[in-house]
Amino acid sequence: MKVGIIGLPSCGKTAVFNALTGGHAEVRAFSGAGQLEPNVGVVSVPEPRQDWLSALYKPKKTTYATVELVDVAGMVPGQAQKDGFSPQLVAHLRQVDALVHVVRAFTDPAVPHADGTVNPLRDAELLELELILADLSVVDKRLDKLDQEIQRKKGPERTQSEAEKELLARFKQALTDEKPLRQLELTADESKLARGYTFLSEKPLLVVTNIDEAEIGQADTPALQKLKPFAESKGAPLLAFCAKTEMEIAQLDEAERGEFLSALGIEEPGRDRLVKAAYRLLDVIPFFTVGEDEVKAWTITRGTHAHEAARKIHSDIARGFIRAEVVAYDALRECGSWNAAKDKGRVRLEGKEYVVHDGDCINFRFAV
Repeated sequence: MKVGIIGLPSCGKTAVFNALTGGHAEVRAFSGAGQLEPNVGVVSVPEPRQDWLSALYKPKKTTYATVELVDVAGMVPGQAQKDGFSPQLVAHLRQVDALVHVVRAFTDPAVPHADGTVNPLRDAELLELELILADLSVVDKRLDKLDQEIQRKKGPERTQSEAEKELLARFKQALTDEKPLRQLELTADESKLARGYTFLSEKPLLVVTNIDEAEIGQADTPALQKLKPFAESKGAPLLAFCAKTEMEIAQLDEAERGEFLSALGIEEPGRDRLVKAAYRLLDVIPFFTVGEDEVKAWTITRGTHAHEAARKIHSDIARGFIRAEVVAYDALRECGSWNAAKDKGRVRLEGKEYVVHDGDCINFRFAV
């Protein structure tokens, strides 16, 4: 799973990246007009259930689900409409599964805002418009070519091109009305038609408000109050995050980190909340395979059947699938062990069409 971190210059994107990864990427302003490479890192998804499973099995290895983060250059307002973002920046964003939009709400004289004032709502609206305009440019170019293609094609190919034209016309109307594509309801066939375009405004979005340290722990900051209607109208979850402080926390050792969090009155690091929020954004869930060798979390889309879940582990397991031995995490914890859960009838045998649930612990029976 890959998540892109976007925002206007000087919003604190790279500080957020460093806070999540524990990295030391240079924190500086750089814009989408350039050709700079993004910062890329991988972070584990915190999972208390897996921690308990590891304590139970004491495996040689514990493997958590991961999220790959891509911190791209700042997106300058007006760039999409003027001469477009750099092909490099757009190419990186096309490849991500979701977007984390960092909005500046902190004040720091040493980091001046390009517009002279800090206004989270203005900045959020500006960047959302940039995504919409970037998609509108793609739609316009494709529509220009489709009419000629339709004239040349016949039969099923022509029918498909006509369906594509109809869908893109609908997209153009939404984008012209400044409505992101993620808010449109699409059929399975329409989603398949649109998939190849990897539209930016269609990607799931998480809005992260980069707040001042003094606002840490506050349930409702002024910036959050301003941004809530915006986030709700765009179908995006909203999260407060102090990137500067969280970056400092991420670079402490474990003992110092706990003391620091306690002094600030923080029960859960913002880093963990943000990573889990990004993971939930794509409506994915983990299931676990457990044993003395390894306790591992596997990421699947909600609603995945057991046969496809088996394929995540290995194609041979899916090919030779016989049954899935399944016990819910809560049942396993209640019983204390797999054998105890089995004795109490809490371990079930399921077939290929079983829909895997969040936190299921599964042992696949197979033969090849």
